[in-house]
Amino acid sequence: MTHEIPVEVLRKRLDRVRGWMAEQDVDVLIGYGAPGWMGSRTLTAGYVRYLTGWTSSGLPAMVVLPREGTASIITMGPHDTRAFELRSSWFGDIERAGAATGWGKTVSDHVRRLAPGRVATFGFGEVPYPLAVDLYAALDGHPQVDAEPTLDAMRLVRDPEEIEMHRIGAGISDAMIQAAMAGAVADGMTGDRLMATIENTGRLLGAGTPGTWLTLDEHPVTTYMEAMEIAKPVGPNDRVQLGTNLSYQGYFAQGLRIGVRGKPSAKLREYAEHLIEIQDAGLAAMVPGAKLHTVSDAIESGIDKFCPYERDKDPFRFQSCHGLGLNYVEPGMARDLNARRDKSRDGEDGVTIVEGMVIEVHPNFTTPEVGHVCAGDMALVTSTGAEWLTKFPRGLFQL
Repeated sequence: MTHEIPVEVLRKRLDRVRGWMAEQDVDVLIGYGAPGWMGSRTLTAGYVRYLTGWTSSGLPAMVVLPREGTASIITMGPHDTRAFELRSSWFGDIERAGAATGWGKTVSDHVRRLAPGRVATFGFGEVPYPLAVDLYAALDGHPQVDAEPTLDAMRLVRDPEEIEMHRIGAGISDAMIQAAMAGAVADGMTGDRLMATIENTGRLLGAGTPGTWLTLDEHPVTTYMEAMEIAKPVGPNDRVQLGTNLSYQGYFAQGLRIGVRGKPSAKLREYAEHLIEIQDAGLAAMVPGAKLHTVSDAIESGIDKFCPYERDKDPFRFQSCHGLGLNYVEPGMARDLNARRDKSRDGEDGVTIVEGMVIEVHPNFTTPEVGHVCAGDMALVTSTGAEWLTKFPRGLFQL
């Protein structure tokens, strides 16, 4: 069974957006969204999905939303047009404009027809250059407002239906990790085949853009994204260290685990316990009403306690936490959960934790004794604190 965000929920979103447009005296909202297949590599696909309830996996789309009157989705080819007609016809007209030059003319036609005063925009930072030229020419002379900060803030307040998408995504992530641990002990299993097994498991369960990074090594120094980098058999004493990355109906999910063949060293067991301790400190900081940056600070403080390297001198370390939503890194939470943020802005611009936020907590660091270590789980902020959405057993998994 495929779950979808109900149209009545989506209509309420548009009411909120149009209410903001009225407050700001904005006549029309015009935005661009990259295709869904880009997954974590785009900042804009989530905006289109938030407004319309859908985004194409293969092609970008644009949205024209007047404060009053009929909205439009501008598509490129026959397949994305058909998909939007199936999923987003409630939103308004679906207009197939063809190539980027056709998009520019279509938007220009809308601007001339609507004759707006103030125009709000989103996603223009990712538009192809020829389209950007046409868009800025069409909007020349119209005062412009950046709609992204407002949309980012709206997206932080989740509907129950959105939380359900994250729960389903967390379950798919758990199943992908289980497939990794089961497949790693199959005779003759190689890393590239294991990656395919993991990602296929996600696809079979309804995931969009299911991906994996994976390491097979006794002393891993990094993680690998490409199958060609791990095209070797799983060794008798290897660690199978991996992360999942997927979306379900546009909502992202992720999990990170370490599986061990052979007997893990005492040091590896020790660091695995430290990772759980760090995760739990991050979870404990997720209290509604507190500042969001305290979650990152709690996790980073724990890493500093156990890691022998400073963050910028660690041979391989990635971000320790991030918000999940219609983006892999939810933009409204990105600054506050960034370890390298400008902390002088925490009081002035800091985001407040609210019920319904979903945060990926994946502390990771490098040690001379065992290499790179990591663990990752999805946490949901509740009215009284937070809970883990991912349920695969934490700690080292004995293969």
